[in-house]
Amino acid sequence: MIAEIKKVSIGSSPFPTQWQTVLFHSYGYVPAKRIADVLHCEVSTVEREADRLGLAAVPMAYEMGIRSYITLIRRLWYLLPYEQLTELLGISREELEKRLIQDDFLAVKLGSFKPFCQDVRYTPLSHEDLEKTVKLSSSVIRYVNGRKAAFFDFFSQADQRKALIGTIDGKRIVHGYLSPCGDPFAVDSESYMPDSLLASYQEQGINGIWLHGLLSALSPYPFDETFSVGYEARRGRLRELIERCASYGIKIYLYMNEPRSLPTERVGKYGNLIGHRERGQGCLCLSLRAVQKYLYEAVKDLLEAVPDLGGLITITMSENPTHCRYRTETNCPHCREISAEYSAARVNNILLKAIRDSGSQTELIANLWGWSSFMKWSDEQILRGIDLLDPAISVMCVSEYDLPIVKGGIESRIIDYSISNPGPSPITKTVLRYAAGKSHRVYAKIQINNSWECSAVPYLPVYDLVYQHLVNLQDIGVKNYMLTWTLGGYPSPMMGLVTAYAAQGDSFCLDAWYETVYGEKAATVHQAVLKFCEGFRAYPFSLDHLYLSPQTWGPGNQWHIEPDEKHSTMVCYAFDDYEHWISPYPYDIYCSQYEKLLSYWKEGLVLLEPIADDPVIQELLAFAQVAAIHWEFDVLHTRYAYEKQRGEQGKKRLVSLAKRAFAITEELLSLVKADSRIGYEASNHYYYQERILTENLLQLQTLF
Repeated sequence: MIAEIKKVSIGSSPFPTQWQTVLFHSYGYVPAKRIADVLHCEVSTVEREADRLGLAAVPMAYEMGIRSYITLIRRLWYLLPYEQLTELLGISREELEKRLIQDDFLAVKLGSFKPFCQDVRYTPLSHEDLEKTVKLSSSVIRYVNGRKAAFFDFFSQADQRKALIGTIDGKRIVHGYLSPCGDPFAVDSESYMPDSLLASYQEQGINGIWLHGLLSALSPYPFDETFSVGYEARRGRLRELIERCASYGIKIYLYMNEPRSLPTERVGKYGNLIGHRERGQGCLCLSLRAVQKYLYEAVKDLLEAVPDLGGLITITMSENPTHCRYRTETNCPHCREISAEYSAARVNNILLKAIRDSGSQTELIANLWGWSSFMKWSDEQILRGIDLLDPAISVMCVSEYDLPIVKGGIESRIIDYSISNPGPSPITKTVLRYAAGKSHRVYAKIQINNSWECSAVPYLPVYDLVYQHLVNLQDIGVKNYMLTWTLGGYPSPMMGLVTAYAAQGDSFCLDAWYETVYGEKAATVHQAVLKFCEGFRAYPFSLDHLYLSPQTWGPGNQWHIEPDEKHSTMVCYAFDDYEHWISPYPYDIYCSQYEKLLSYWKEGLVLLEPIADDPVIQELLAFAQVAAIHWEFDVLHTRYAYEKQRGEQGKKRLVSLAKRAFAITEELLSLVKADSRIGYEASNHYYYQERILTENLLQLQTLF
């Protein structure tokens, strides 16, 4: 079992029965027969009760159950036990556990435990429950119908922006907008990398796409052969994707975090190869020749079979257990006297030898994420680690990492990714200059479209902040970029901005670029964007805020009047523990920073609204409106949680907060129906759709 089962509060629902909540969130997304089997009733009962709930006219969108399964898992995690959840999804328990592990820390996002749930079974509604259902259904009918854009209909409309043509120096690598974040080569790449998307990338000057690459799924894995079942088919799909991308001038890069650990209960006869052990995982010890041999041969064999792979991107200090020093400290008897920088460099050097011996021209890029104070490295260790790398290995740094910032008088530093605070930081400048001096090609990892500051829109219209970041990086000679993590892969004008800047260098004119994209309305758009940028600089940045606050889901978060003692989870559930997500800011400063952000942002919206009479500016306006709604909802949620803790003193304020939350949730629902891109992010699928927002509207109505 991947997640421990715990008894926790589940929270109230606007629907009279729990089976109705399950039905509401699954009908039309999975076959009715599957719902009937889960609820132990007839298909005709499912159809009748869906009609009673107001779902009779909703289109069948079974693609949601397949391509947005994370959305269903998140909403049903607190409703169904494992057995019913897997039955509803149409997968085995083993497959669910695989997804929880491999899909970008999904188990962690869900809280690293499974709430205890009783079996949910259909029972006929009482007269009272039937009356409540009839009353709710009129609101449901109004809210869930009227979608203008089908789910995943991201690229059907022709882009009216001017395309960029020609070969531009430098690498511009992105994560595919639709790419799976677990096992991408288990399915046909055309399902997540259609030619329309590749053509859009080419038009915006993108020449590299990265995907997750799990070595045990792509090469024989001697320690547990079940891990590598189907590896040859995966290689075939990888080759096919490489060939398709090549026709668009795009190379494929695999992100690798290797060698992955083994569950200790599956070590078996290979126990002598295990070094560091923690939390039921055993790291394959790279001080042992047998493990070095495995890593070398697995990569070499992969590249002999797939020689045209563009590159491997490694992270060697990470959340995933890999080598024995992956978190700096170790209990491995072989690696105790080996430094973390030696261990991390050794992984990269083994991979480079495999690349060379395979005869491939694949580039190896060492992403130094985690080679930092965050992982207890000194600046001297970082430089020693670079000294230990073969000069043929490219070096990448997160540009803004450790950048000193001051917000509302509170001093802190950037950890992870930020658009509101353009880099590079002093340590990034030092490291990249040092690496370049040692003959390494250097890259900057930046975010350009969106970030965890707001990931529910394809891009945030803050072009001038990104432009400033590019100028700052050019000052230290950076010409190669990884432009996104898993989020931010939409082929937006922001990508075109990066390419245009790369093409023109010192002669680049930002005003001319605005005119190219927005024509005669460019000056007004630029004025609005400057307001957005000024507001965004006030964003109360912190790692806790990025990962735990309500701004990720915005109105996708549900409110309850009952106190909730659960802890918020990474880019997922936000509960009542506002003290965690506002850190290091005091409550008043946190809220005032958001109010400052929203004040400027709304001034920008006012400038755009009168000129939004063509699709390009309508898109810009809609994404800016969604961002404002998410950030305002964060403040409302924070204040709601704060007032709940005040007891009787805060009761009056709760009603006004709930009413405002209701109003902006309705605004978001209208925007969602008009644009299928809103609320979607590759590693989390849809944060929300009509059903989730509708339930939350119904729930908010119970609070006033």
